[in-house]
Amino acid sequence: MKDRAERFARRRRGVMREAKKLYKVDAILVTNAVDIRYLTGCTEGSGGLLMGPGFECLFMGVMYQDVIPKQAPGIKCVLPQKPLLREVAAVLSKHRHRRALGFQGGDVTWAWHRNLEAVMKRRKLVSVGSLVVDYRAVKDEDEIKATRKCVKIAEDALKELMKGGRKYFVGRSEKSIAADLEYAMRRLGADRQGFGAQGSIVASGANSASCHHMPTDRKVRKGETLLIDWGAELDGYRSDITRTLFIGRVPPKMVDIYETVFKANAVGIAAIKAGVRCQTVAKKAWAVVRDGGYDVRHGLGHGVGLQIHEKPGFGNGIVPRSGAKKDVTLRSNMIMTVEPGIYIDGLGGVRIEDDIVVRKGGRDCLTTFPRKLEDAIVR
Repeated sequence: MKDRAERFARRRRGVMREAKKLYKVDAILVTNAVDIRYLTGCTEGSGGLLMGPGFECLFMGVMYQDVIPKQAPGIKCVLPQKPLLREVAAVLSKHRHRRALGFQGGDVTWAWHRNLEAVMKRRKLVSVGSLVVDYRAVKDEDEIKATRKCVKIAEDALKELMKGGRKYFVGRSEKSIAADLEYAMRRLGADRQGFGAQGSIVASGANSASCHHMPTDRKVRKGETLLIDWGAELDGYRSDITRTLFIGRVPPKMVDIYETVFKANAVGIAAIKAGVRCQTVAKKAWAVVRDGGYDVRHGLGHGVGLQIHEKPGFGNGIVPRSGAKKDVTLRSNMIMTVEPGIYIDGLGGVRIEDDIVVRKGGRDCLTTFPRKLEDAIVR
């Protein structure tokens, strides 16, 4: 418990250092639920985390007053007796804090901000933007260990299904395969599948040309493509893997597509190391696809952690990932996916995705599931 408390305290100290350095504030109110979990261990039921010089308060809902103190060791847990923002103002006044307050401007509504202004009166409010999200991008070894476990669970689950060979897949619906895969991950120790409400992607035949296909009742047939994008969640952390399989044989038109994606995946992974810009990695990998005469439909990959899509993003090799103000330099211990894909409407698609830890001298590939063409054929 002591080690757990120190781990979260270390994260809070790091975030506060960044807040002072980048935004010139020494107190912040964190309201994003994922960020609260990252900084305290609280999984749900908290409306906000207030941190400042000499004080830290985790505000909790009455339904969770017995659970949150156990989940969030080493921090004061407060059950508000008045509306949350008034409680925040009261804590600041109690500690005679009259300087600027940082808040997560990208995660609040206009009405919430107006209420914050009202209770803070003349106090200066500073939006700290994606401060915590950016800090979360660099993982500690505990987070890397958790992600590695998620990768193993996910890979072992698909291997279980593939033991049945093509007889398992032929005639089975996309929905049924997704359900079997997600059940297998649970049996192997996952808390749940890692993709939230959408669930695992299982796309057969021409459906594999849809980048984010939702499984349907379509049944898999012999001699066609089967794209599976899946991951496990454990203790909040996730894996995100894609493999493209061929049931019995490879459709002739898919051979060049697969080999091109396979090469792009390898080139992208090889380009990763601390100090390299995201766009550099994306350009190298996507150049393989473009030189092969195919178009690019999405970014090369993204960060993964407490959320399935986190910062930074690799982009498409032309401009940074949508929403990014500038290119990002990779840092040691970031966990990134590399997932080039080619999609041909009416024919099908291929995507190969791996989870990679950035290191100073290169990278560690967490995924071990085979990706060569001969390994993709389910016999």
